[in-house]
Amino acid sequence: MTRRLATRAAVLMALSATGACLGTPTDARAAAAADPFTGRWAAMGISPVVIAAPDSHHQIQITLPDELHAITRHQFTLTRHDHTTLQSIDRDPLVTFRMVSENSADLTIKGNKPGQMLDLPLSRDD
Repeated sequence: MTRRLATRAAVLMALSATGACLGTPTDARAAAAADPFTGRWAAMGISPVVIAAPDSHHQIQITLPDELHAITRHQFTLTRHDHTTLQSIDRDPLVTFRMVSENSADLTIKGNKPGQMLDLPLSRDD
């Protein structure tokens, strides 16, 4: 319960920092859509993956740790694909973040370059 409240507070603070008006239905939907995804996600042996709250265009930024720099760049813009999945706007590489449960997720990266493939299980880093 505390984690959910802290996550919602972080989403609201991020939206207010971008100048988004929380009174409009589209902004409320965007905040609710990102709520389960937003935050820090850990994998054993690497720095956390960070998913930010949506911006005023309802896009979500994901920041990958330095340890994954050999596979791809550090930041991607994601959009909601379905109720459990975020996908990158760019398709090369295709970055997919899929919620498995409230506290676990799977990050996949598939690119056209040789070896540009990753399947990384993650858990909440709260």
